[in-house]
Amino acid sequence: MKLFYSLLFGGLLIMSCRTAEQQKKAYMRHTFHAIKKALDNAEVSSLSDSVRVIFPSNIMFGFDSAIIKAELQPSLHRFAKAINKFDKTAVLISGYTDNIGDDSYNERLSAQRADTAKSALIRNAVDPVRISTWGMGKRHPVADNATEEGRAKNRRVEFIILYEAKK
Repeated sequence: MKLFYSLLFGGLLIMSCRTAEQQKKAYMRHTFHAIKKALDNAEVSSLSDSVRVIFPSNIMFGFDSAIIKAELQPSLHRFAKAINKFDKTAVLISGYTDNIGDDSYNERLSAQRADTAKSALIRNAVDPVRISTWGMGKRHPVADNATEEGRAKNRRVEFIILYEAKK
């Protein structure tokens, strides 16, 4: 009889884990669709367990700047509003630069870009506890730094939305 209850309990435990994983995936799928719907001017992609948002670099920051362009403010407001609907998520903001300038300068500039993006979300009522930032400098380019077009694409901020179950 003990064996029966052990097997039953084990099976229920596995089912509950599977159900929790399915709930997490469904939650993140809903998060992706809400953000995608809110943002018509950003690249929104669903990763295995997260959502990535990248605004085009030409509307986010100017060259050698960590100041978010005014025309992006309405989009950031819609983005924050969508994020706030999903309070089981955390936001990781990574700032990047092109390869012009020395490494220490690019590290600082990329961190400033990430912090500026964080401040914009906070101004739009996203809880700062949910947000982490990283300055990545010129690491992980998405385009060729040999051309102006490629360097412009590398000057970016990436928002990664992660599932974070409340304890």
